[in-house]
Amino acid sequence: MANRIDVDQNKDHIGGNFDWDVAPSCCDLLKDAVDEEKFIFVSNFVSEESNTFYMLPVTNEGRFARDTGITISFCPWCGTKIVGKKKYAQENPA
Repeated sequence: MANRIDVDQNKDHIGGNFDWDVAPSCCDLLKDAVDEEKFIFVSNFVSEESNTFYMLPVTNEGRFARDTGITISFCPWCGTKIVGKKKYAQENPA
């Protein structure tokens, strides 16, 4: 299996190219999987004060096997409910 996922093939999936308003704190593995490994992605959809996290299946060459992700609610490593939110620019600062 390839060491890295070929994320350049689809610009719709963003992992790690943003700042956190609330970073996942359950374990370092989840945050690293988003920020460094580009294995877990974070959508722009926010529910219950947290963005939606998801994984994408890949082929043995490291390319995406499908266009849509599989939503995850709990950390795959420690089992804790995922809480994390991207930082967004304010549209109308006061």
